[in-house]
Amino acid sequence: MHDKYSDEQMRVKELEKQLAILSQKEKESAVMQSVNAQMEEIANQQRIISDEQREEAEQQSHIANEMRQHAEIERQNAQEAEKRALDASKVAEEERVIAENQRVQAEFSKRVADTLSYVAMARNVGNAAITQQRSGNKELASLLAYASYVFTMRYHGDTYHPSIYEALMLTSGGQRRWAVAHGSIIKTILIPGTTSFMSISTYGEILKHTRTKDNLLTKTIFSNSQFDIRDIYLNNERTFFAVSHTGHLIACKENGKPHIVPIEGAVRPFRIYSIKENELVITAESSLHVIDAITLRPIKTLPLNFKTSIAGWKNGQIILFDKSLPVMYFVNSDISHVTKQTLPFKGRVMSYNSNSKTKQQIFGMYDGTIYYQDPTGKINKLVGHRSRVSRINFDSNRIYTSSYDGTVRYWNMKTEKFEPIPILNSRLWIISLSFDKTHHYIWTGDQNGNLTETLIDITDMATILKSKIKRNLTKEEWNYYIGKNIPYESFIRKEAKP
Repeated sequence: MHDKYSDEQMRVKELEKQLAILSQKEKESAVMQSVNAQMEEIANQQRIISDEQREEAEQQSHIANEMRQHAEIERQNAQEAEKRALDASKVAEEERVIAENQRVQAEFSKRVADTLSYVAMARNVGNAAITQQRSGNKELASLLAYASYVFTMRYHGDTYHPSIYEALMLTSGGQRRWAVAHGSIIKTILIPGTTSFMSISTYGEILKHTRTKDNLLTKTIFSNSQFDIRDIYLNNERTFFAVSHTGHLIACKENGKPHIVPIEGAVRPFRIYSIKENELVITAESSLHVIDAITLRPIKTLPLNFKTSIAGWKNGQIILFDKSLPVMYFVNSDISHVTKQTLPFKGRVMSYNSNSKTKQQIFGMYDGTIYYQDPTGKINKLVGHRSRVSRINFDSNRIYTSSYDGTVRYWNMKTEKFEPIPILNSRLWIISLSFDKTHHYIWTGDQNGNLTETLIDITDMATILKSKIKRNLTKEEWNYYIGKNIPYESFIRKEAKP
């Protein structure tokens, strides 16, 4: 019994123990349920907060999208406004450029009109100067000539226009004459390295000339009236070789004894060249002759089947002109070959010159006509001389011609109309024409043995003319010749005392 009771007691204790455990677990379960309920409540609250935040985020995103769309619209509007502004600026710039171009064009047109007006006025004043000079009113002529030069230079006109150039020529007085020879002066040549030059005459004279400040010093190198000297050549050793129409060759130095030899078979020789060293080529009326320049002995002769009027030189060839036909012949340097070319005009050629660089050629005729072949090959007929054209010389695009009509004329090849400007007027035949070393003067020789120096440089003419002016134009003279609308100005610093 006791054992049974003890077992029961133990069983009761065990059940009590289990009950206590279950009661503890129940309590723990209740706590866990409470915690879970709290956690669920917290989770619900967090979910609610999250939903609210999501809704707010979505609302903010919607607002942001609306703001972005609005910003895009504003950006597009700004771009369009900027484009319109740029377009407007471009249009405004184009209109400004057009307006500026129109202003510049208007100013240019006004300057051109003013320039043409002033240049035309200057030419009219130049013509008035020529008229006054020929009328004997030299003081007024000088004033008007200088005024025409000043306005022409100021407005970039052509100072070589006939009215300007001739006015300066007549009023500057840059011309002097000396009687130096007994016969007609046929040719003048410069002596290289010096300011002196040589002249030859039909009276058998070879003369050396040196220009001083106030005079011309002349020295006789050779003189013998039995000879009719027509051409001269000076070699590097300063030996002069002259050819006489009588058929003789004369060789001499400035202070040496002359050597005179006949040119075998030469009838009326008139031209002498040196094509090769120590060889002379002499042109006669119907033959060419090569002479040794040291021994003066003949080397070669070329007979011609025509009579030659004049001879020239171009591109290493001798040029001969037929005396009776409009034909020119080209002879090579060793005079072994002759070619013929018919001229594109009729008449007898009496003078010739060419420019190998520009391919210009000029032919002076027996009747005074001049034919000018320009660089394009076009032949232009120039009329200005009344009789035989004796010499033609080039100076850039300016041509100077002399004639037996007693005149020297200047032609400007840059102008559309080739108008001759008289540089020298004489009652004597002008036979020779050459430039001085500076090309500021020309020397001419006439049939009576006179040498004439003529100033041709415009700047020098204007300088001389300005030095001669002793007063200014009066207001009345200014208004009449220059114009009332042109501001008055003086050409000297102060009026000369009466």
